Amino acid sequence: MADASTLVFGATGALGQHVLDALVLRGRSPETITAAGRNRARLEELASAGFRTAAVDLSDSASVAEVVARHSDIVLISGRDPNRLAQHESVIEAAKNAQVRHVYYTSGVRADDDRFEINADHWATEKALIASGLTYTILRNTWYIENYAQSLAGPRFTGVLAAATGDAVVAAASRKDLAEALAVVVTTDGHDNATYSLSGDADFTYADIAEAMSVVLEREVVYRPVASEELRAMLRKTGMDDELVSFLASLDETIAAGVFARVGDDLSRLLGRPTTGLVEGLTAK
Repeated sequence: MADASTLVFGATGALGQHVLDALVLRGRSPETITAAGRNRARLEELASAGFRTAAVDLSDSASVAEVVARHSDIVLISGRDPNRLAQHESVIEAAKNAQVRHVYYTSGVRADDDRFEINADHWATEKALIASGLTYTILRNTWYIENYAQSLAGPRFTGVLAAATGDAVVAAASRKDLAEALAVVVTTDGHDNATYSLSGDADFTYADIAEAMSVVLEREVVYRPVASEELRAMLRKTGMDDELVSFLASLDETIAAGVFARVGDDLSRLLGRPTTGLVEGLTAK
């Protein structure tokens, strides 16, 4: 029989590490949490910190079923593998067979809007989870502020943030905020079969993002909107392969269409405080 412990899939990733920290800050003992992932070096660090660990490849359904069966609650942090939908479905099937108490899934904001292909796997996972009959909580996460921290290199030298996002707005939030919201629903009652759409408190324009970069980099940064084809040409000049160029350009097109605009105040309500701002999010560790 499963013990009263929580299994966190994706625990060795950036969001997963914040989730573990947030659960402990909310009173959960590390020994009641199993961190599961593929990064063995990180798992060794977590074991040293007192967490249970499990080296699991989500494509290995037998291993998934074996580890799921030992736990009462499952946190499924969505992956990035090309076959992630099949992986998610494997976890859900294992949870159903093991009759686990609760599954928490990190989905994507506006997952049910079929205009946005970026969320197709999330929407399919949500439907599979609901159809399973398991008790669930779905947290539809917005765009990470930290994604813009990865884009600081160019503006650091050029003073320009170039993007094919037009006049789009993005209600980005920090990973730490989103992890804390997940920890809140795991450690409190009243979230059975609920879906939360998690956005930052404000819709940031790309001019706002450039202004925040100016503060962080201590130099003026301006936003320059470019056409999608111009962006593709700029990315190719950096030596980037065509597949990555196509992905990044398509991502900007999706942002331009409004997928990450604000959807409500679920995140700040769960946190019980305002969400993290751009400058703080860009400089957070």
